[in-house]
Amino acid sequence: MNTQPPLVSFGLIGDPQYADRPPMAGRCYRNALALLAGTVERLNREKLDFVAVPGDLGDGLGTDEIARVIRVLDRSRAPVRYAAGNHDFVLHTEQELARLFNVETLFYNFAVNGVRFHVLNSLEVSRFSPPGSERARLAAQYRSLHPELLLRDWDGMLAASSRLRLRRELEMSRAAGEISVILCHVPVYSGASGDNAVAWDSAELLELFDGFDHLKACFAGHYHPGGCAIRNGVLHKTVRAICNAAMPTAVIARVYPDRLELEGIGEESGACHPYHLGPATIRGEAPAGAVVMADSGELAEAGPDGRFELTVPAPGRYALKAVASGMADAFVPMVQAPAEGVRIAMPADPRRRLVRGDAGGPATLRITEGGRPVRWFDLAGNGYGGAAAAPGVWNEYCDRFWTSGRYAFSATGPVEQETGPYHPELRRRGWFKGDFHAHLIHGENTYRANLPFAAFLARAEHYDWLYLAAGFANDGALADHHRLARRLSTPDFLLRLNTEFPKNCHGHIGNAGVGPEFPACNPEAATNLELARRMIHDRGGVAVPVHPLYEDGIRRDKNGRAFSWMSGKELLLWLLCAPDMTPCLDLFYNDDTPGAAEFWFMLLNRGYRIGCTATSDAAFDVGRPPGLGRGSTFIQMPELSEAGIVQGLRERRTMVSWDGAALLFGIDGHGPGTILKPTGKHRLQAEIFYRPDRQVELRIIRCGRLFERRLLKLPADGRESVEFEFEEHEDSWYLALLQETAEPGRLRSAASPVYFRTPHFREPEILPLPVPFPRELRDWMKYLTVKELTRPESFDELKRRLRKFLSGSTASKR
Repeated sequence: MNTQPPLVSFGLIGDPQYADRPPMAGRCYRNALALLAGTVERLNREKLDFVAVPGDLGDGLGTDEIARVIRVLDRSRAPVRYAAGNHDFVLHTEQELARLFNVETLFYNFAVNGVRFHVLNSLEVSRFSPPGSERARLAAQYRSLHPELLLRDWDGMLAASSRLRLRRELEMSRAAGEISVILCHVPVYSGASGDNAVAWDSAELLELFDGFDHLKACFAGHYHPGGCAIRNGVLHKTVRAICNAAMPTAVIARVYPDRLELEGIGEESGACHPYHLGPATIRGEAPAGAVVMADSGELAEAGPDGRFELTVPAPGRYALKAVASGMADAFVPMVQAPAEGVRIAMPADPRRRLVRGDAGGPATLRITEGGRPVRWFDLAGNGYGGAAAAPGVWNEYCDRFWTSGRYAFSATGPVEQETGPYHPELRRRGWFKGDFHAHLIHGENTYRANLPFAAFLARAEHYDWLYLAAGFANDGALADHHRLARRLSTPDFLLRLNTEFPKNCHGHIGNAGVGPEFPACNPEAATNLELARRMIHDRGGVAVPVHPLYEDGIRRDKNGRAFSWMSGKELLLWLLCAPDMTPCLDLFYNDDTPGAAEFWFMLLNRGYRIGCTATSDAAFDVGRPPGLGRGSTFIQMPELSEAGIVQGLRERRTMVSWDGAALLFGIDGHGPGTILKPTGKHRLQAEIFYRPDRQVELRIIRCGRLFERRLLKLPADGRESVEFEFEEHEDSWYLALLQETAEPGRLRSAASPVYFRTPHFREPEILPLPVPFPRELRDWMKYLTVKELTRPESFDELKRRLRKFLSGSTASKR
C-alpha cells in the first residue's frame, strides 16, 4: 500500500445515550458524559476533518439530555456531524433536532476533499414519524402489510421518496468522481449488527448500494455491541456505544483513494477495507528444496537459498505446510496474506522421504502411508478429517487429500494412492455438477475454514457450481465474502452464497438465484410457502425443500408433543397450492432415504412434474466437504451460469449422483423434464458413467413400476450405454435409476423423468392458499411423521381439509 495521506480522516463516536438514571442492561447512562469527554479529548490528539455521532445522544428521559451531550462534543477541535437516533425522537421533533444539530434537515449531505457523505434519517418512516403525518400512516401500513416480518418498534426505514433521493445523490456523486460514504443510525447490513438489528428497508437499501461501485462505507450506531463486515465492496461499520463502554471508545476512519482504514480506540478494533480484490503473495524461507503448499492448493518449492513465493487467490487467512526428504512436516497456521518474511523451520527426521505427483488437474486422492491416511490440512494446520471431537459434537472423519494438479507429501512407509472417479465428458455435454445446500461453517468449529479453502476442495471434487450457506468463515478475518465468491469463480467453476430460508419447524428451504440476506420472520405469521414465494420465487430465484423426508432433530412443543425439526411439513401444501414452486424436491438427501423413490412415484402418478435433487448438507467445519459420501445434483444447461442453474431446476433438467456416478437418460434424444407426445414407437437411451469393472443394475421405471432391468459390468473406461425401442400411447412418465449390485438399496444415480402427455391429460388441481393460514391445518402438518407424510392418505386428507376450510371461508363471506 502507498504512503499517501488520506483524503479524509474523521472520528466516529457511538451512542452516548446519556440520561440521569441508574445503570441497566449493561448501559451506564450517567457515566456516558464522562466517557464522552474522555473520548473527545482522545480524538483531539488526531488531525481530523470532522467527528460524527450516528444518533442516540440522549435516552429520552429529559429534555436537556441532548443539549448536555452537545456541550461536551463542542469541546471537539474538529466540527461535529450528527445523525438522528430513535431515542433522540422521544422528546424532540425533527425540527428541534435539526436546530440542535445545526442542519436544515435530518437528511443531508456534505463533501470533504472528494468524499461525499450522505446522512440519512433512519427513522423517517417509523413509530417516531410525526404523529398524524403521512409517514406515520405509511409506517403503520407497512407493518400491517407485513405481519410475517419481525419489525422492531425502535427501528424504521426511509420513505420511498428518500430512497429515490439517495439514489440521485449517489448518481451525482459518481458522476462527479467522488467517493461516497453513508452515515445513519440504524445499521443496514445484519453482518455488522445483530440478526434483526437492521432497518426495515435493509433489503431495498442493500440492493441500492449494490448499484454504486463508488460507495465504500456505511457507518451506523444503534446496535450497542458494535460490529464490522464488508458486503459487495461496502464496509459496514456499527460503532460500539459509549454508554456500554468502560473506557473512552471511538473509531477513526481514514479514506484513501484505494482503501479505507479503521483505527480502534478503547474497546473498538481496527480494520482495513481495500477497494479492489486480487491475488495476494506470501513470501518466506524454508529449508532448500522443501515443497511449500497453502491450504487452498497452491504449491511452490523453496530455492537453493530457501526462499519461496506462493500466490494465493485473495487477501485473507491461510495455512502453509512444508514437506521435504529427511525432515518432519511443518505447518504455519493462520498466515495473513499478503505476507512477507514467513519462516518455516523443519526438524530433522531421517525416516521421511518426499513423494511427488501430478494429477493433471483438480483431483481428489486417497493416499495411505503404512495403512494410515495422508490427509489434507485446514487453516489451523490440523489434519483435515482426523480430529477427535469432543463428545456430543458432530464430527466426520475424512481421509482425503485434494490437489489442483501437482502435489507432494512425505512418507516413511509404503504408499498407496487412489484417484476419485471423474468423467469430463459430462461437462462437455452440458451436465454440470453442483450443490445448493452446503454449509461452510455449520457452527461446530472443529476445523478452520473459509471460502478459498472450500472452493479448492469443491473444485478438487469436480464440482462445477456450489452454493455455500451459514457462516462463510471461522478464521476471524474481515472479508468481503460476496466479492470473494465471485473472485474465486472461473469460467468452469461458479461459487455463490445463499441461506437456508425459510428454516423453521415447518421445513427447511434451499434456494438458488437470490442473495444470502433475508429478513427475520415469524414462522407463526406466515407459511414457508408465502415467504419463499415473496422472497425467492418472485425475485427470480428457485426454492427447493431440502431433506423433506429426513426425520431427525426431534423436539417437543410446550405441551410435550414431539415433532421433527428437519422434515418438510409443508411439502404437500406446496404441491396442492403452488406446484409451479416445486419443480424439484430434495428427495435423496441420502442414497438410501427410506421410501423416497416410492413417494416420488406416487406424486408423479398424481400428475405432478417433479425433478430430483441430492444435496450434501456439507459442513466444512466438521470435516464434511460436499463430496464426502454425499449426493450431488447435475443440471443440464447450455453453459455454466447462475441463470442456467435456476432455469435448469425450474425445467426439471436434473440428475443426482453419488461417488462420481452419473446417468444420462433420454427418450428420442430429449432429456429429463421434457414433455413428449405418445405417438407409438419411441427410442430410450441411457448412458452410465461410474467406476471401471463395477457390476451395476440399471432400472427403467414407468409410472412407478419396473419397465426394464439391465445388469451390466462396466468396462475399463467406466462407461456403458443402453438403447432400445418401446411403444407408448398413453399419459405416462419414465425415469432411470442406477445401483451397484454389491450394495442393493443404495442409489448411485437417478435421472429425473421424461413425460408423455396426451391431449386428454388433466393437470393436478391447484387449490388457493388460505391467507392467513388456519392454525388447525398448520398444527396438523407440523406433527406429521415422515411415515405419515409420505402416505397417499395424508395427501388426500390435507386436500380434504383445505377444501373444507376454503368452502367454509367462502360461505362465511357470503
